[in-house]
Amino acid sequence: MPRTKEQNEAIRAEKRLIILDAALELFAEDGYAHTSIEKIARHAKVAKGLIYTYFKSKEDLLHQILLSGFGKVSYDMFRRNMTPEEYVQSIEQVFDSMTEYKDFFKLYTALSVQPSVSKKLAALTDSKSRDGAIVKFYKRQFGKDAKKQMLLITTLIKGYSVVYLYGEGQSAIPLPTLRKTVVNYIKDQFNYNKNEKHTGNHLLRNGNNGKRLGSGSKRYGNSKKSR
Repeated sequence: MPRTKEQNEAIRAEKRLIILDAALELFAEDGYAHTSIEKIARHAKVAKGLIYTYFKSKEDLLHQILLSGFGKVSYDMFRRNMTPEEYVQSIEQVFDSMTEYKDFFKLYTALSVQPSVSKKLAALTDSKSRDGAIVKFYKRQFGKDAKKQMLLITTLIKGYSVVYLYGEGQSAIPLPTLRKTVVNYIKDQFNYNKNEKHTGNHLLRNGNNGKRLGSGSKRYGNSKKSR
């Protein structure tokens, strides 16, 4: 019995997904430049010509992977008047997504440092608008210290991301502990901004145990006295 139109469409959709998954895995592991259409076809166990039935080129295949990935992991992270609590929640959402879509994040991280692809990423992620929103958020929270705090916090986030994505089994600190340390440190910075006088010392505190790095002093409390 001939297949129905719906069955044919389901088969096409499944084949397309198989190709996308194979390409994502290879792009993430071997790099975009070192992955050919032939290699993707072998990995997906399909004919090379079938790939061109669904995608115009390797660049089009990458474009569709990015569109699909950003559709899954996009967040309303930079809305106007966002609170620090909402910002931290969004960061944790990103960390959760790294677990669920690890190959996509590995690909995105690798592509973001490649000049030939970075413009495509910027267009897809609306990075100009996003970066402007981030700057405004930090200025609202930290005033004249906004640039310094933004550099510090974003560096911590990127550092954790690289360790999680590429350093599995190599970190001296268990990843769940490292993640908790990073998130708690970020929370402390916003909590500091709300409750403490600016001295610059908060930049030296360890977000995991509250101690200043390089000293034995106790964590500053919000309204509690130091022990």
